[in-house]
Amino acid sequence: MIEEKFSRHFMVVHTFVSDEAREKYCTPPEKREPKEERLSEYQWAVQAAGEYAQCMQTWLGNDDFFYCHWVAESEEDVYRQLDAFELEGKVVNSLISEMHQFVTAYRGSDEILRQYPEVGDKW
Repeated sequence: MIEEKFSRHFMVVHTFVSDEAREKYCTPPEKREPKEERLSEYQWAVQAAGEYAQCMQTWLGNDDFFYCHWVAESEEDVYRQLDAFELEGKVVNSLISEMHQFVTAYRGSDEILRQYPEVGDKW
């Protein structure tokens, strides 16, 4: 498992900038010119960790958009990483929302407790 380098969680809705961008993104590496090797999940995770933010998970369906779970220190850092990866505005446009409650069965921790706001229903 890849160690998280950052402390705050963000859900990001990415929308492809064009049909061509989606087609290129969805083309298997072995069918590209030049051909590339398909990455394992671990190899993908290593490449998805940057200086400013780290993509932890991604969900892509048949729509014009897809979702990613990023960790970073700020929303701006996620945008900075998308720029560094040459994605924002070139492949995708993104809407970033910080998530204050992150609970997952994948981690399955007995030590990490579910988070709640200190007062009321907002963090």
